[in-house]
Amino acid sequence: MIPLHLHQTWKDEQIPEHLEHYVQSWKSLHPDWAYTLWTDEMNDRFIATHYPEFLPVYERYPTAIQRVDAVRYFILLQQGGLFIDLDFECLRPISPLLKDTLFVAGLEPAAHAIAHHKAYIISNAFMAGAPGSGFLQYLCGIIKTNDYYRYSRERGFNAVLDCAGPFMLSRAYERFPAKEEIRIVDHQLLYPLHKNPVTGTIDAAHRSDPRIREKAYAIHHYWGSWWQAAE
Repeated sequence: MIPLHLHQTWKDEQIPEHLEHYVQSWKSLHPDWAYTLWTDEMNDRFIATHYPEFLPVYERYPTAIQRVDAVRYFILLQQGGLFIDLDFECLRPISPLLKDTLFVAGLEPAAHAIAHHKAYIISNAFMAGAPGSGFLQYLCGIIKTNDYYRYSRERGFNAVLDCAGPFMLSRAYERFPAKEEIRIVDHQLLYPLHKNPVTGTIDAAHRSDPRIREKAYAIHHYWGSWWQAAE
């Protein structure tokens, strides 16, 4: 039900050298899957072509990362597949996690939720979905309303994370009635590493821990720099 299609995004076709190994890990372990690297230009054109009603909201976002977060839901809604951040390393074929479900995402470690005063955080760095699925329609509907500042008085509010990022995704999951359509994966399988809530960096000593790598399907390395200087 979830197409065998890997999606990633970067501002242009020149992926940073230190991320190329992670990108290749997905291609090597999924040789029969289609692969698309979505550039900013491609993302803009996709929204303008397929979701023009959302374009005014999309273009008014104050940061690039908000557009990058938002567009992936719409791409999955139309095309389906697996959307993964460039700083995700694949350790084994991911197909077992995608069977018999319409949407898959993973929990971040409990320590992240505690740091942000949340009950849990479902990350949008790894999301797989069937095209046209109910939850993806629900997510895109929320993003179109552009009302994330209604949560600005909540403890831990973050304009990026609450707009189309993990905080929005977590709220949507909590409210979506048909949870049987969704699989939320334990953090040890996708997000076994912890990051510093201030700097976003991780404890490098655990990157190669064999106990982590024996269990995980993939590892998010939290390279993203948006928290340091959103563009």
